[in-house]
Amino acid sequence: MKALFFDIFGTLVDWRSSIMEGLKELEFFKKKNPEQLEKLVINWRKEYQPIINKVNNNTLPWQTLDELHTRTLKKVLKKMGFDKMKETEKKYLVLLWHQIRPWKDSCAAINQLNKNYITASLSNGNVLLQKNLLKYAKLNFDFIFSAEHFKKYKPNKLVYMGAIDMLNLKVSQCALVASHKNDLYAASKIGMKTIYIHREKEYGNYKSSFKEKNFQADLELSSLKNITNSIKKIKF
Repeated sequence: MKALFFDIFGTLVDWRSSIMEGLKELEFFKKKNPEQLEKLVINWRKEYQPIINKVNNNTLPWQTLDELHTRTLKKVLKKMGFDKMKETEKKYLVLLWHQIRPWKDSCAAINQLNKNYITASLSNGNVLLQKNLLKYAKLNFDFIFSAEHFKKYKPNKLVYMGAIDMLNLKVSQCALVASHKNDLYAASKIGMKTIYIHREKEYGNYKSSFKEKNFQADLELSSLKNITNSIKKIKF
């Protein structure tokens, strides 16, 4: 194996609790209880897959994830009766996705892998979002790859294949690390090796709201600690 590509949201960073903390900074949400804040964040995230599907099937023209987050936020705020927020506050919420805390094992794992492998992000986050996020979270990848490069969103195969081609590598030399089975399944269909990291707290109390494929990855982990030794178990 020569290169490991990483999904970002959920896999390496804790979007749910980070966005919840960011909501508390706004006067608008200071009197809301944690359950209401979590429901808003979850409802926002639940709009993610449907809208990127619309982009992938050309129902919507190409838009960056920041732009899609803006559209879906307005929809969710209206549905939950929070649509009287100021436009500046809505923009603040969209930019929260640029500053998400990493899971405790994420930074050390990337630094560890950088000694022996090429590491790269492979995220639906646009380039600017990723640049800001990776700097904030101190995730030191060799390369950043975004759906924005290919004008399609994962799980479209063009995203995986495009990133591998840009590194002049063979599919068989690459693995995807992700906390989402749907992402890993799509990568496996083009021949990538797959590493599943279980993030128990990603969805909080709403795990059942996010359906995943029944898929067995080449390697399944509960932590990224000692990942360099763990990936030696993958059969080629």
